[in-house]
Amino acid sequence: MLNQPLIWDAKFEIGVEEIDQQHRFFLSLINRLSIELERNDNQKYLLALFSELNAYARFHFISEENIMLRAAYPNLEEHRRQHLELVEQLHAKEWKLRSRSSAEEGGHIVAFLVQWFLVHTSQEDKQFADFLLS
Repeated sequence: MLNQPLIWDAKFEIGVEEIDQQHRFFLSLINRLSIELERNDNQKYLLALFSELNAYARFHFISEENIMLRAAYPNLEEHRRQHLELVEQLHAKEWKLRSRSSAEEGGHIVAFLVQWFLVHTSQEDKQFADFLLS
């Protein structure tokens, strides 16, 4: 789990307010999942929380891709492929969470989500923002 919640910072902003708002909420879901995995052993609740995060990620990806489509972003298909890949990885991690102890698998999931959020936002989403704002 996270030693401390990951606090929103201006360095995470890409400059597209709608996407930045969604990223803030996604980060809050990652933090909440991390905290609850440490504090709570109710497997049904933890799985429901993970499902919430997973559903929000899918919503965010569709929303982001629609903005890209409207802007005729030339790298939309590659970006969409990355989103699909993450969704597949989240499904695989949810399966592991269902079949193993929450504490064991939870730490891996949170680390994966934080790493993915930091890299994807700062690199891939930033490229789109630069395209959109230019």
